[in-house]
Amino acid sequence: MKTRYLKLLLVLFICTGSFLAKSQLIKNPAMLANIEKQLTVQKELAKARSKQLFSPFNPALTENEKQAMDFIYAYMPLSDLADYNRQFFLDNIRISLKARAEMTWGKAIPEDVFIHFVLPLRVNNENLDSFRILMYDEIKSKIKGMSMKNAALEVNHWCHEKVSYRASDERTSSPLSSMRYSFGRCGEESTFTVSALRTIGIPARQVYTPRWAHSDDNHAWVEAWVDGKWFFMGACEPDPDLNMGWFAAPATRAMLMNTRAYGWYNGTEPIIENEVRFSELNLIDNYAPAKEIFVKVINAKGQAVENAKVEFQLYNYAEFYPLAKSVTNKKGLTSIRTGFGDLLIWANKDKLFGYKKITVENIDTIQIKLQSNFQNGTFEEFDFVPPVEREIVKVSDEGRRENDRRLQVEDSIRNHYMTSFKDSAWAADFAKTLQINSDSTIFCMVHSFGNWKEIKVFLETTVPEWRPYALKLLSVISAKDLRDTKASILADHLNGAMAYYPEYKGSEQIWEKYLLSGRISTEMMIAWKEYLKTNFNFTDNEKYIVSELVKKWIIKNIKIDPIANAHSRAALSPVGVFELRVADSKSRDIFFVAACRANGIAARLQPETLIPQAWDGKDWKDIVFESNSLATKAKGFVNFRNVSSFDPKYSIHFTLALFNNGVYRTLQFEEEKPLSKFDSLIEVPAGNYMLVTGNRQQDGSVLCKVDYFEIKANETKEVQVKVRDLQKSDEIWGKVDLEQFSVKLFRDNRMLHLSELINNKPFVLIIIEPDKEPSKHVMVDLQPVKTNLEKWGGAILFMLQPNKTTQAFKPEMYTGLALQSNFIWDVDSKFLKKINELKSTQLSGSLPIIIMGDAKGNLNYFSKGYRIGVGEQLIKKLK
Repeated sequence: MKTRYLKLLLVLFICTGSFLAKSQLIKNPAMLANIEKQLTVQKELAKARSKQLFSPFNPALTENEKQAMDFIYAYMPLSDLADYNRQFFLDNIRISLKARAEMTWGKAIPEDVFIHFVLPLRVNNENLDSFRILMYDEIKSKIKGMSMKNAALEVNHWCHEKVSYRASDERTSSPLSSMRYSFGRCGEESTFTVSALRTIGIPARQVYTPRWAHSDDNHAWVEAWVDGKWFFMGACEPDPDLNMGWFAAPATRAMLMNTRAYGWYNGTEPIIENEVRFSELNLIDNYAPAKEIFVKVINAKGQAVENAKVEFQLYNYAEFYPLAKSVTNKKGLTSIRTGFGDLLIWANKDKLFGYKKITVENIDTIQIKLQSNFQNGTFEEFDFVPPVEREIVKVSDEGRRENDRRLQVEDSIRNHYMTSFKDSAWAADFAKTLQINSDSTIFCMVHSFGNWKEIKVFLETTVPEWRPYALKLLSVISAKDLRDTKASILADHLNGAMAYYPEYKGSEQIWEKYLLSGRISTEMMIAWKEYLKTNFNFTDNEKYIVSELVKKWIIKNIKIDPIANAHSRAALSPVGVFELRVADSKSRDIFFVAACRANGIAARLQPETLIPQAWDGKDWKDIVFESNSLATKAKGFVNFRNVSSFDPKYSIHFTLALFNNGVYRTLQFEEEKPLSKFDSLIEVPAGNYMLVTGNRQQDGSVLCKVDYFEIKANETKEVQVKVRDLQKSDEIWGKVDLEQFSVKLFRDNRMLHLSELINNKPFVLIIIEPDKEPSKHVMVDLQPVKTNLEKWGGAILFMLQPNKTTQAFKPEMYTGLALQSNFIWDVDSKFLKKINELKSTQLSGSLPIIIMGDAKGNLNYFSKGYRIGVGEQLIKKLK
């Protein structure tokens, strides 16, 4: 009997163990060992917040909950260790485990795919929120009974119902914030869509091309793992099927696509960068023809250089942007898979450097010799050519029509929600009620969109005599801050600054921008003035030595970790830095500024160099934390002189880069600022400089020139800015009879011949798909050249296709277009069909199409698809 009982127990133990092993979230021994090792490191790193992060739960966690929490904590960036607490992460993790249990595909997802691409809450550099917790039931109800593929497509339709494209600044909104004000740039749309897919257990990741090769700017979209394979989709831009999107054709011209995998990654996809807490994966082969190129770095004696830093740089926005970075092995070698265009390869170690411009298609291995020759006083000219565009799969007309019908319904739902936002009439009445400035109130309320209630509460609860200063605060924070900042946060910054206002008499603008404001850099704005004022006690000290006391406190108490926040790329909040006592250098600098402002000292990050500075009552004082900081360099002056055939713009046609730590890095002057608007003398750190100029041609190639020079301490250097002229091309590629095409005016439905609108003038005709990002970019790009187009005087026509325009489209939202602009319908798509005939291809999937012609119908300019800087291109052509 005893023997039988023991055998029964043994069988039960074996079966139970087998069941537990199968149900266990993470079974990979190597992964478990790495988690345990890294978790020890993280607990030591975050020991100052041990209570908030690592205290035991009561009741105790399940085994899967514990494994999931350990995984998230083991690879968590500093920003998340500093600014969030354990219960927040547990609540979100429980949604992921719930989705895994409730969705039919949950258990079929491999362990590594689930923990890297479902479990992590963080997508990019957004502030984290409770989107999963709040939206799980709603999204789940939308995909009930669907296959994994159909669920992925349906989630994207849900996302389009909530959020559409609109350009914004580089700070990434949280998913709930994007949903609250109903729009976002591509990085925010993709963060939102990845979050939605992960919420119901579909593995998803954000894919970036860091910079396009054929056009300035970048783009982000989404990949979803469906039934064992990764597929792409446009974020908040649903198509009839997976692996479809307006960006599919431009993507064939890209040099690199990447994504980030949270945690220790041991998968099969190529790795660009393999860090302790994340890996950056190279996805170029999913989109474009590519090859692997090798770089060998040698010294002056021809010997291989180990641990040399190598950057693969692409011309974009008038600078050489590092698409990827690598380090050489013992043989002096490193490599990358990349597209077939042109790159600048830059290598450096210690104080030595070397570089070469290459055409990837023509080379397999490149050798770079390190040296110390700055070549000051010389220049080089390069032509950068992007890869050619490849054909992509087109969707059937029937599939497209059904998808377009759904998009119109979703647009109407989103637009109905947007009617709840407050307009100028309401804002004017509200201003009258509070007896505050009407114009300022209208601007703030209208531009707060779905956040209007918070702005209303802030103004209402501010004491009447402070309300004018409350409006000042709203005017000096960013447009995005108006859309997602809570009333309590705004109140903290107003209340924390008002006591110091009398001390800034005569310097009111300094007080407004650099003490009242809670905006410092690109961090999420939270309440920190009262907290930091309470935790620092400098009231008994001389006023303008406070900044030095703050600096000394930081040096003594804040540990700088240059790599532990690399995954997040989001700055730690000032409160988070104070609590964690660990930060990256950017977050430390933001913390310095915040601590100064909280104690009555105006402070900022210097706009061009981002050096922290404090106001001493008369001037800005650099704050030096590291001996090799730019703040330690002596100063000189640059005087730009334009010798180009037009007025070039910074970051469009030229940039200035300073040599520091082995590479040239661009100074952050105001983007798109015309050279004619620069001061005659601009203070800059002394050192070696590189002036980059470029002129992008119609085919996407760039005529580039690089000038090298030195600015010595106290020297004024005149720098000639010469942008190479474009190669002239007046070739007529087609001709149309303008009398043959009937169009209908959007504003009043009148039918006209195209010739009547053109009225014997030259014309620009743009065939748009107004709900898609590429067409929205064109509309925005034309606004800065409004005056130029009006002086030109030709007709400007935005042509809509009947099957590609939703009823929700409103031309009046584009307020900055040239006065002669007209929106017209292409009756029966007859004009587009004629262009298809002239180009011998179907172009309906390549909108926008931009055409220039003369009064006789001769067509001499053609552009299709996604491109940034269309306005500049048109002005160049008109000239």
